[in-house]
Amino acid sequence: MKRRRKKTAGWVGDTKGATCEELMAVLNEYVDGEIDPSVCREMERHLKKCNPCRVVVDNIRKTITLYRKDGSRVLPPAFRARLHSSLRKAWKTCRSGD
Repeated sequence: MKRRRKKTAGWVGDTKGATCEELMAVLNEYVDGEIDPSVCREMERHLKKCNPCRVVVDNIRKTITLYRKDGSRVLPPAFRARLHSSLRKAWKTCRSGD
């Protein structure tokens, strides 16, 4: 397995802070803890202000935690549909906020 490089400082955010799009671009590295500390701090600042992104990150973290704890599970179809709908809605809200 190839190890991912850490993102470089200054890659995310500017004087106005990180955008939702920038957060989504580095989301895997952020959740895995494989991101430059300065970028991580910028993402944390963004998450404090942006509820849609916070919902996405929290859901991913919870999903990873549950999966690691209990392995894979089959979601009931109705729950799966609601989950996907909620995630799509949060993503659209986040995208329209930029």
